[in-house]
Amino acid sequence: MQVPGLRYTVDDGVASIVIDRPEKANALTMEMYEALNRSLWEAELDDGVELVTITATGDEYFVPGGDLGGGADAWEANVPERLAHVEGDFPYATFERTSKLVLTAVNGACQAAGLIIVLMSDLVVASDRARFRVPEGLRGLVDPFVPVRLPAHVGLARARWMMYTAEDVDAPEAERIGLVGRVVPHAELEAALREAIRAVRRVAPGARERYKRMLSASLPAVRYEEFLAQMRSDEALEGMRSFTEKRPPAWRPA
Repeated sequence: MQVPGLRYTVDDGVASIVIDRPEKANALTMEMYEALNRSLWEAELDDGVELVTITATGDEYFVPGGDLGGGADAWEANVPERLAHVEGDFPYATFERTSKLVLTAVNGACQAAGLIIVLMSDLVVASDRARFRVPEGLRGLVDPFVPVRLPAHVGLARARWMMYTAEDVDAPEAERIGLVGRVVPHAELEAALREAIRAVRRVAPGARERYKRMLSASLPAVRYEEFLAQMRSDEALEGMRSFTEKRPPAWRPA
């Protein structure tokens, strides 16, 4: 499973998904989204795979979000096609549908798509350089996963603060509020991921799978209809135009 910007390999029972697009700060393309989804299903269907890891290359960025470089015109032209089968195309739901635990290591800036990967993963270890943010509202966009998964991690009051202000959360604070499981010095991130793999493997695989199913079943449903309505809105187009034109968005009262 190889596409530009994303690599998938299997070694010693661990499927490794590596996000590697440093020239664009590891921003995800539509091709990378699709490959991430296919990689998770490939790992699920491979009896030789016990665990899945997600990492990113570089020292500054994990995933800052999707690649918005196409601009507002391309966005407006492609919205109907992109959103026609949105639920089935999202890789994030697959994180919870797969029986294999997903372990993610966050090496740097993590927001939008990157933050959703964190929220949907089973275990997360982060570098002390990592920073987390919910920036979608700054572009007139919304995400269907953040409102139903972020409060489960950090509580309703803190989730509201992150969503309504788009303020950064640094790594120590992310660990304190329960957004990530562990924070380590940046140079020790790879070793910490290996140690997490060893720790998980001490737990019986059948027990892990049943725990994951029960936890996933306890989570609220995702509200795709709200996401779809906002993606088609004038606000979303203005957010894209302002991003492309490098200016503040001109929001109008609802």
